Amino acid sequence: MFFPEICYLCGNPLKEGEDIFCLTCRPKLPLAKMYCRRCGELFSPDLPSSLEEKLLYGCKACAKDGLPYDFTFLGFLYEEPLSILIEKAKFGGDFVLAYRLGKLLRSFLPSLPYDFDLACAVPLSTQRQKERGYNQAELMLWGFLGKRPKNNPLIRAKHTLPQTQLDRKERINNVKGAFICQVDLKGKKVLLFDDVMTTGATLRECAKVLKKAKAEKVGILALARTPWFP
Repeated sequence: MFFPEICYLCGNPLKEGEDIFCLTCRPKLPLAKMYCRRCGELFSPDLPSSLEEKLLYGCKACAKDGLPYDFTFLGFLYEEPLSILIEKAKFGGDFVLAYRLGKLLRSFLPSLPYDFDLACAVPLSTQRQKERGYNQAELMLWGFLGKRPKNNPLIRAKHTLPQTQLDRKERINNVKGAFICQVDLKGKKVLLFDDVMTTGATLRECAKVLKKAKAEKVGILALARTPWFP
């Protein structure tokens, strides 16, 4: 009554059932709409709809990269206000916000057209987990699923530099051999989650490890995608 939660954009009090953003402001969020559902490559907003349909499940980037994962679903573009909230959840110690962002993603993606046997988040190194106190991606996935993800088959085997400091080539080399999987995933369909997809280097490395563990399918789910990266 005295300290009502307010919409992050307009500042009006949130009504029952609203979270972070009011219903009036939700349509203003930068949704990721034009992208390849196979690899996650963003399409130009000027792309003709007829051509978009042809590229929707297999663009040029798919054929060139030899992807270790089978489908991609994105929530938003990594732009304000989502980028500010993600940074706050990631580096500002606001673990509750991380969970709420996962719930927000679920409200925009109420269901995925693929069933999966298990869902896991990209793991942090032991050092970074201690520094931060939590894995924001795991909390976001918890909010998305509505239940706590358990038994993550992935382990981060080595501490790496933050990807934000590196260019595309350096990002790929930085995460090589960074993850291991000691679980037999034969016949399993795995949903792999991360908060932000930029070059996709981390997600590709995780997916390779999951496929090496005999996962039948690996799907990528990201809260946000960086629009452009050199």
